[in-house]
Amino acid sequence: MADPVDGDVWDDFGQKVDLTARLREILLNYPEGTSILKELVQNADDAGARTVKVCLDERSHGTDTLAYEGLAQFQGPSLLVFNDSTFKESDFESISRIGDSVKRTQVGKTGRFGVGFNSVYHLTDMPSFVSGRHAVFFDPHCAFLPNVTAANPGKRVDFVANDVFSRHPDQWAPFVAFGCDVRGEFAGTMFRFPLRTEAQAGRSKLSKAHYTPESVRALLLAFAREKTLDMLYLKNVETVEVLEWGAGDEAPRVMARSSLRARDAVEASEIRRNRSAFSRASAACAEGAAG
Repeated sequence: MADPVDGDVWDDFGQKVDLTARLREILLNYPEGTSILKELVQNADDAGARTVKVCLDERSHGTDTLAYEGLAQFQGPSLLVFNDSTFKESDFESISRIGDSVKRTQVGKTGRFGVGFNSVYHLTDMPSFVSGRHAVFFDPHCAFLPNVTAANPGKRVDFVANDVFSRHPDQWAPFVAFGCDVRGEFAGTMFRFPLRTEAQAGRSKLSKAHYTPESVRALLLAFAREKTLDMLYLKNVETVEVLEWGAGDEAPRVMARSSLRARDAVEASEIRRNRSAFSRASAACAEGAAG
């Protein structure tokens, strides 16, 4: 039997992964541009969503009542991406894994939370999202949220059980959109990507690229032009909207809309049957290639 005293002289030590370096490597393999938005649409499709809304939010929000002081710099313009599916616990697990996504082993899944999702770091240093009753903030720099570590570089909170909105209304104001009020359970998922500013880009270990509302507007218009054809390759998503929320506006306006909605139930059934057949054929091809 080992002498338990020996344990006192053993220090923690081991090989470590620099998360920001790993994310930089991913960004090299996932180009900027509309592919970022396509990844998010594909992930929504995998989750069974019928509707996706991509919104340039030009508003800036208050900083007086934040959960953490370090988040003040992320209250400016952002990209919002909504879909009408809700995260399962397995989705939370998948999105938290870097380069080892649960979806890699699921044939027919086009999106890969563990790798492709991280292309959003082209745009932001602080991705966040709300889904169901939870909100998540990722902080790969371990610099903006308190008590985060390389092992757990982010925070998750049950906003229903903890009544976070009444205590920190400025913090949650950016998430009050598309049916979410950050008070009751949200029947959907909404990502928020605060645009990396020029000042943040100068300090970022992820990317030296910064984004402005003007550059994101151009990105969304390019995405809108491509979206109708791309929807034929999806299994579930029937409508994609591109919106813009002006700095002084009470609600966003629709810039573009692509839809495969049918005129009646018979046509809807036919569209879904054809898309399902295409998905099965794609999965079979993927299995054959893997074999």
